[in-house]
Amino acid sequence: MKRSIILLSVVLLLSGQMAHADVPSTKLLAQAEPGANTQDLPTPILKTGINLNTPALSPNTLQLSNTIGLTPILEQIQSLRQRVSQNGQGDLGARVDLMEAVQKAEVLLARTNLEIDFTLAQINAEDEVYNEVLAKFTSDRDKLVARVNAASFISNGILWAVCEAFSIGSFNTTFAKNPKKVIQWPIPSGIVGIAAGIVPSVASMYTLKAVNGKKKMSESEPNMLAKLFDYPTNPEVEYPRSVWEFLHQVPADQSKGKARLDQIVDRWIADSNMPDFTDRNSKKQLDVITASVAQKKGLNMGTLTARKVMLEQLAAEIMKMKRLLLEAQMAISGDKQVVAELPTPQLRSSAPDSVPQFDVRTDKNNSESKQSLISEAMPPNVLETKQVAPSPTQPLLNQKSVPSTTSTASLFEKARSGSLY
Repeated sequence: MKRSIILLSVVLLLSGQMAHADVPSTKLLAQAEPGANTQDLPTPILKTGINLNTPALSPNTLQLSNTIGLTPILEQIQSLRQRVSQNGQGDLGARVDLMEAVQKAEVLLARTNLEIDFTLAQINAEDEVYNEVLAKFTSDRDKLVARVNAASFISNGILWAVCEAFSIGSFNTTFAKNPKKVIQWPIPSGIVGIAAGIVPSVASMYTLKAVNGKKKMSESEPNMLAKLFDYPTNPEVEYPRSVWEFLHQVPADQSKGKARLDQIVDRWIADSNMPDFTDRNSKKQLDVITASVAQKKGLNMGTLTARKVMLEQLAAEIMKMKRLLLEAQMAISGDKQVVAELPTPQLRSSAPDSVPQFDVRTDKNNSESKQSLISEAMPPNVLETKQVAPSPTQPLLNQKSVPSTTSTASLFEKARSGSLY
C-alpha cells in the first residue's frame, strides 16, 4: 500500500512538471502590457473612410495625395477641365496641358502602386517561408503525438491483459483432491495494474508538451517587421517612402488619434491568437518576432504563428492604400473633385496676346504679316494651300498662296485674337 502511494505521488509530480514544460512561452508571457491577449474575435484595424458616391475626395485619400505629391496635379487637372469645358474644344493649349497633367498623374499613381506591390512582394515571400516551416513543425508535432498516443493505447492494453492474467488462479490435475495447490498472484497483478494506469497517464501528460511542437534556434535574418520596431535592416526589407509615411501618419479623419502603425501594434498585442507577443518593448519577444537576434529554442510554432499573423495583417492594411488610389484615379478622370471650385490658372494659350493688329486696307505688308501669323499660330501641314491668281477687283490678300479651306478666317481670328476688319 505504501509503495503504491509513493509511486502515485511520483507520477503526479512528473505529470505536473510535464504540464509546465513549455518554459520559453512562460518566459515570454512574464512581461506583458495591460490588455494583452484580451481580444478573442479579430476585427478590421484601419478604415479608409471612402464613399464612392460623394463628389469630393475623402480625407485619407487627400492625405495620401499630399504625401506622394499628387494634389497640385489634381488641382491643375480640375482647373484645366473647367477651362476646356468653358472655352470648348477650340482651346488647344488647355487641351494639351490637360493631357500632360493627366499623364503626370497617371505616372505618379502607377509608381505608388508599384511601391505598394514592392512591399507586399517581400511580405508574401516571408510569409511563404514561415508557412513552410510552420507546416513542417505541425507535421512533426502531429506525428509525435500520434506515436505517443499509439504507444499509450498499446501499452495500456498489454499491461491490463497481463494484470488480468495474474488475477486468474492456476490449477493442476490434483485441484479437486488438494485445493491448497492452487497458485494465485494478487501482488504481481496489482503491480501490473498500477503500471497499466501510470503509463497512459504519463504518455498523456507528455502530449501536453508535444502539442507545442519542437523548438529550434531562431534566425538572425531580419524580416519586414524589423524596421517597425527600430531594428537594423537590410535593403531587402526596406519600405518605400510612400508606404512608410502612410504607416506613420495619423489618419486624416482621426486628428487626435494614434498613428496607423501604433494602432496596428495595439491590435497585435490585444489579439489573443498571438500569445507569444504581449509587449512592444520586450527585447526578448521582439528579437524572435523580427528574426533579428538568434535565441535558443526561440523558433517554435507559437512564434511562427505570431509572425504570420502580423505579416498578413500588415499586408492587409498596406493593401488599403490601393482603395485610396482608386479614389484618386476617380479625381483624375473627373468623377471626383479635390475642392469644390478652383480659379482658372494662367497657362499658355493657343495664340499669344502680343499678336499685332493689321488693317488690310492701309497696310501694304498686310498679306505677308498675316501669313507669318498663321504659320506661327497653327502647326505645320494643318492647312492645305493652293496657288491662285490675283484678282484686280478685290484686295490682294496673298500673292503666294491662300488657304483653300473655308475655316481659314475663323482660325485666323483665333490666332490674332481680333477682327480683320
